[in-house]
Amino acid sequence: MAYFPMFIDLRGQDCLVVGGGEVALRKIEQLVKFAPNLCVIAPSIHPEIDDLAQNYPITIEKRPYMKDDLKERFLVIGALDDLSEQEKIFQFCTTHHIHVNCVDSPLLCSFIFPALIVNDDLCVGINTAGRAPAVSSALRQYLTKMIPSGIIDLIDKVDHIRQSEPIGKPRQAKIIAICKAFFEQ
Repeated sequence: MAYFPMFIDLRGQDCLVVGGGEVALRKIEQLVKFAPNLCVIAPSIHPEIDDLAQNYPITIEKRPYMKDDLKERFLVIGALDDLSEQEKIFQFCTTHHIHVNCVDSPLLCSFIFPALIVNDDLCVGINTAGRAPAVSSALRQYLTKMIPSGIIDLIDKVDHIRQSEPIGKPRQAKIIAICKAFFEQ
């Protein structure tokens, strides 16, 4: 069954990535776009994660994670190969109502980390309910090429109308007409 695509605001939310390798890097590259308070804990850290920490507010702790590291987090990514450790992370997080995603283990996830297209305020998330992440990634690459130039200008224009004109059918009709004209070009 498909997952419900819920977009949430991560700005300032306390998020943790357990793991410091290639997979963790890919998750971190996406997470930093959403401005969470991000912590990465792993005995060794991929050099590109260290590079990201130079440009984004990422706390890096080079050590094994402990159960206490999971406490009171908003979101946890378990990006490690050890399935028994993923299971421990999942059990703790679900017991404590923490959003958790253990990579490559759909049964150990309370949410799916989608393939993302992010362009300013436009965000498109793609997932296959954890069944085929490679399909999501390939579709992301395909759809990225399809997004028309000027989409951010359209978003700005519609936002201006929404902020400056009274709520109602005339405003909605105007917005629909502008969007229809943009996509019919």
